[in-house]
Amino acid sequence: MEPTQRKMKILEAVVEAYIRSGDPIGSKAICDVLDFSVSSATVRNDMAELSSLGLLEQPHTSSGRVPTELGYRVYIDDLMKPVSLDKKEQKLIKDNLDINSDTPERLLETAADILSRITGCAAVAASPPGENSHIRHVKFVRTGNYTAMAVVITSLGSVKPRLFRCDYMITPSLLEMFDKAVNDRLAGMPVTSVTPAFIQTTALSFGEMSMIMPNVLLAVSEAAKEASADGIAVRGKSNLFSMSELASSNGKRAMELFERPAELLKLISAAEARSGVLIGSEMRDPALSCLSIVTADYTAAPQCSGKLALIGPLRMNYPRIISVLGGVADIVGESLAELLDI
Repeated sequence: MEPTQRKMKILEAVVEAYIRSGDPIGSKAICDVLDFSVSSATVRNDMAELSSLGLLEQPHTSSGRVPTELGYRVYIDDLMKPVSLDKKEQKLIKDNLDINSDTPERLLETAADILSRITGCAAVAASPPGENSHIRHVKFVRTGNYTAMAVVITSLGSVKPRLFRCDYMITPSLLEMFDKAVNDRLAGMPVTSVTPAFIQTTALSFGEMSMIMPNVLLAVSEAAKEASADGIAVRGKSNLFSMSELASSNGKRAMELFERPAELLKLISAAEARSGVLIGSEMRDPALSCLSIVTADYTAAPQCSGKLALIGPLRMNYPRIISVLGGVADIVGESLAELLDI
């Protein structure tokens, strides 16, 4: 075996042994797991050279080695062997999603919950970008003598209700009129096109009805605006607190990240550009340098795709995490397509 190939095998063995144990790995332990014969002295020399290359480090003078961030990156990009979910696990995930997912929002919440429970990491499920959706239908529901609800239903299955009040009695015949008038003009429109200017122009186009439509159209506009925003479900945040890698200050910063969806989605997008995995200092925040983000896309149709992500320690079981995430993403895409009848 070529020396370089041997060193890479040793690096792979060190990373995987460290992931399992969390303890520095010595040369004897590596000799025991390698699938080829080599002396302990050769392994020690190779580990020392891997350290000089910045791939391993020695926490203490007399201890074994642990992977550096660069060592993890080389392992993820070049050495890691993919694994697959077994059929039994796939079925359990699919059954759980089917039982608990009657809307796209609930489907993603359930997916995030499943991911956090299976992996022990924090899980994120982001909906397909709402800006790509169209208004499928606007439904009106009477809630009182002078109040009603406009419910905007989009092509991505998003359901956004908004209450409105009128200074006249709302009757069933008025609701039918609202339904016909609004859907004739808005059904099939991109949600991002339902702007204040469009609403103003639309109100004027109703002629004699324009005097009774402002609050109705305002409610529809607000619901459409909410539907255009990116939805995000987060589960298992408390899992991060059990990770020894997170000091209290870093744990606080990690929790703050989940309160900033735009920042979180930006990190998930950055991970996509790095083989779907963003590690340590690649997060560009010292407080998050002990964490990794692993991402996967789910797709229900060409214009209907979103993202799943798992956030955990730098020392995570990447082959297993990537396998679970990819498997759940495939099932979510299929389930969402069925739910939306795509």
